[in-house]
Amino acid sequence: MGIEGFFNSSVNVKAASAASALAEQNAGLSTAPDNLGLDSTLFTKGDFSDYKTSSGGTVNNLASLMSATGSPFGDLRAIRMTYNTNQAAAIWSNVGGGNYIDITKKQTLSMWLYFGPKTHTSTGDFGDGMAFVLQNSSLGVKDFSHKGTTLGAGETLGVWGLDNDNSVDSPKTIADTAIQDSWALEFDTTANTAGDPGGADGFDQGISGQHIAYGYPHDPTTYIRGGTPPKTGLFGSTSGGYYYTQHHTGTVPVTLHDGQWHHLTISWDPTTFQATYSFNDKNPDGSKGTNPITETTDPIKPTEFGVVPDNHLRWGFTATTGDSYEANLIAFESIPSSVEGDATATIKDETQNKDVKDGDSVNSNDQLAINYNLTYDSGRDSWDNIVADLNLPSGVTYTADSNGNIGKITYSDGSTKDIKSSFLSGTSVNGYPVDKSLSSTGPTSATITINGVAKAVSSDTTVASTRSKIDSDTLIKDVDSPSFTIKKSKPINLSLDKSNVSVSPDKDVGITGTVSYTDGTAVTNSAVSVYAKLKDNDTGMETTLDTFPLSSDDASGKLNFSIPADKLTGTTNDLEVYVMDKDGNKSTTSTEVISKTGALSLTVNKGYNFSNVNQVTASHLITRSGNWDITVNDGRQVSQDNVWHLSADTDGLKSGDTPFNGEMVYKDNNGDEQSLMGDNLVDIANGVKTQDGEQTTSVSKAWNSGMGIFLRSNGLMTAGKYTGEINWTLSDTL
Repeated sequence: MGIEGFFNSSVNVKAASAASALAEQNAGLSTAPDNLGLDSTLFTKGDFSDYKTSSGGTVNNLASLMSATGSPFGDLRAIRMTYNTNQAAAIWSNVGGGNYIDITKKQTLSMWLYFGPKTHTSTGDFGDGMAFVLQNSSLGVKDFSHKGTTLGAGETLGVWGLDNDNSVDSPKTIADTAIQDSWALEFDTTANTAGDPGGADGFDQGISGQHIAYGYPHDPTTYIRGGTPPKTGLFGSTSGGYYYTQHHTGTVPVTLHDGQWHHLTISWDPTTFQATYSFNDKNPDGSKGTNPITETTDPIKPTEFGVVPDNHLRWGFTATTGDSYEANLIAFESIPSSVEGDATATIKDETQNKDVKDGDSVNSNDQLAINYNLTYDSGRDSWDNIVADLNLPSGVTYTADSNGNIGKITYSDGSTKDIKSSFLSGTSVNGYPVDKSLSSTGPTSATITINGVAKAVSSDTTVASTRSKIDSDTLIKDVDSPSFTIKKSKPINLSLDKSNVSVSPDKDVGITGTVSYTDGTAVTNSAVSVYAKLKDNDTGMETTLDTFPLSSDDASGKLNFSIPADKLTGTTNDLEVYVMDKDGNKSTTSTEVISKTGALSLTVNKGYNFSNVNQVTASHLITRSGNWDITVNDGRQVSQDNVWHLSADTDGLKSGDTPFNGEMVYKDNNGDEQSLMGDNLVDIANGVKTQDGEQTTSVSKAWNSGMGIFLRSNGLMTAGKYTGEINWTLSDTL
C-alpha cells in the first residue's frame, strides 16, 4: 500500500545519547507489526509553529513515519513520536479528511504502541510516555500542553497542564495550560512523585511505577494543590511554594517499556458514552495476548467537549520526554471513520442443534459448522479486498464433500459461494478472498462457514481456542474461536415396542419403548429427553411435539408417553422419535406408523336383492339374491374391550304407495327369526378387536340358505317391483 509520511529534516539529538537513542528507536521500528501506515489524508502532524521549548529554542516536533533504519524514506514501518530527551510530538486525525470519532456511533480503533526496551542500552532513566486524546479544542491540531509560547514537556505528556510555577495557587490556572475540551487515556512510563514546588514533577504522587489512567486535562478538578504559599527571605531567596498532584481515574499498574509492541483496542459506546480499552489483547504474531488488561471507563462527561460539530471528535496521540529519553512509537491498525466493522467466530453443533459457547462440550462425531462472521457497521469506505487467514479448531476432521467443497460463504443479501478444498491445508484456510465488498449499500455482512466432524475420542478432550486474521487495506481484525470439549463417545439406543399401531380418532395413543447405553451404563430417566415429530401423511404437514424427560416414576430406560388424539390429523401418521441425554448423546431416529382409520366402519354393497316370487296364498320365506357384501372394518387397538355390534331395521318395501304384504326378517344360526320392521333394531352380528392394524369381518359371508336376512310374505299381494332401505347401525359398545 502506498503511504505518505511526515518528517522533519532537522533533528536535535544530545551527542552523549545519540547513538543509543537511535539504536533503541530502530530496534522498535524493525519489529513493527503489520499496520495501516500514515496516510496524509487521514492524519495531521501537530502544529507547534507558535511554540518554543522551555529553553527558548525551536520546537522539534517528531511525529513522522519512519523506516526500520530510522529514515523517513524506504520501507516505512511506524510513526516515531519521540526518541531522545526534551522532545514533544503530536499526531491528530484529519477531521476534514474524514478521520474522526463519531460520538453517535459505535467506533473501534486498534493500534500498536512501543515504549522502548526494558533498560536503556546506555545509562539513564526513561522518558514520560504517551497519551491517547479525544479533543474538541478550538486550537485543533495546534493544541498541546503550553503556557504562552512555551511548550509543555515531561509529566504533561503533551496533554495535561504545566506545573512549573510555585506561585500558582489556582487549579484552573494549571488546567488552562492543558489541551482544551479533552479527555485523555495516559500510558505513563515514569511516576512523577517528587512534589517539588514549581518542579513539574508531582502529578503521580501516590502511584508507584508505570501505569495507565484517564481523566479530563482541561478540568480544574483534575488538579489538586499541595504545598504552602511561597515566602521571600533575605537577599531575595524564596522557600515553600505550591505544587500539584493529579486526580487519576482508573489507575492500572502495567509494564510499558519492555522492548515489546503492545496492542491497544479502544471502543466507543454511543449509548453509554463510555470507552472500553483492551491493552495487550494480542501479540504481534496474532496470538492472544498474555494477561490482557480490559477496562471500561466511567461515562465520559459530554460537557467536557463543549459543542461538538457534526458529533465528530478529533482523536490522536501526544508524547513528551524531559531530561530522560524514550522511543515512543505508534502503528495504526484500524480507523473507524474509514470502516467500522467487526469479526467474530462461532461454532454450531449441527447434530445437537445448538450454539457452542466458550467452555461448552460436543460429542464425538457431531457435525460442526465453524463460522467466521464479518459485519460492516459504518464508515465512509466499503470494507473490501478482505482476505481471511483461518486457523481452524483442532480435534475436528475437515473433509470435502462430493463436490469438493469444505464450506461456503453466505452474504446478507442471500447470495452464497462454495469454498473449495484447495484453500484447506491441514487445519488452516489460508488466503481465502472474500469476493464481495461489505458496505451500507451492499451486503452488510458475510459468514464464512467451514464444515467439520468432531473426532471420536476415548476420553474427554479439550479443544483450545484458535486465532484467525481478517485482513484488508482499511481494517485488520483478529478472531478467536470458542474453546470447547469433545466428550467421550457414549452411544445411546432407542427401541420402540411397535412399528405400527392403529387407533380410534377420538382416543390417545400410547407409545412405549426402551432406552439404553451400549456400554451398559444405567439410564437416569431425568437426564434423558424425548424429541418427537408427527407427520400427517395425508397433507405432508409436520408437527414437532413438546420435548419432555423420561419419567422418573418408570423403570430405568423405560419410554412411556401418550400422543393426544387431536394431534393425529392424518389417516396415517409417521411418528419420528429420538432421545438425547444431558451430555448431548443422541440416539438414531425411530419411526412408528400410527393408523387412524376410524373407530369402526361398515362397507355395504347396496346392490343386494330378494328373489322374484309368484303369488302365494300362505306365509312364505323369500331368499336373498344379488351381492350381499356387508363388511365391518375395525381399525382400533387390540383389546378385549373393543367390541362391536351390527344391528339393522327397516320401514319395509313398497311398490309405489302399496306396501309389501309381509316383512323383512333376520334368522340366526339357531333358526330363530326376528322382524326388522319399525323400530325393532335387531342384532345382526358382533365381534372383538383381536388383530393389529385393520381387522375386517365379512358379516354376510357367514350367512347360508337358512341364516341371514330374508323377506317373509304373508299371502296374496299386488304385483309389482318393491323397493326399500335397510338401516344399519354399527356400535362399539360392549
